[in-house]
Amino acid sequence: MSCPAAWIHIELVPMWSHIKSLRHFVRDFCLGVGLPGVTADQVAMTTSELLENATKYAAAPHLRYKLRICDGHVEVSVANQASSRQRRTLRWFLEEVTRGDPLDAYLRCLERQGDSGVSQSGLARIRYEAGATLSATEQGDEVTVLARLPR
Repeated sequence: MSCPAAWIHIELVPMWSHIKSLRHFVRDFCLGVGLPGVTADQVAMTTSELLENATKYAAAPHLRYKLRICDGHVEVSVANQASSRQRRTLRWFLEEVTRGDPLDAYLRCLERQGDSGVSQSGLARIRYEAGATLSATEQGDEVTVLARLPR
């Protein structure tokens, strides 16, 4: 598989208005390079969810966003600084979200959200709605969450 056929790399100070704007830009970019509308919507949703997650839980107001459109898949990643506690929480949450059936994991997150009032269903939504695989890597105090979506 050759990669990337098309890509975006953006560094930003996240603000909620930027997330909405970037979501629209990413969708238009995906359509412009020939991805089907459904795939463009999934990539845009994944972009939004990863940026919202990083905005809420980052230790510093700086993010790196990458989109790579490859032959058989699309990769969306967001990197940000996180405290050791935030990184532990993310590892635990990714283990929870990636365990078992994607729909069951999503429903578990929605149920927990209803009980606690805290929204943590974004990663589960990416896995369920976009059919993505999720992973995270750490380098020092930086964490990168990668979603790999089928094309």
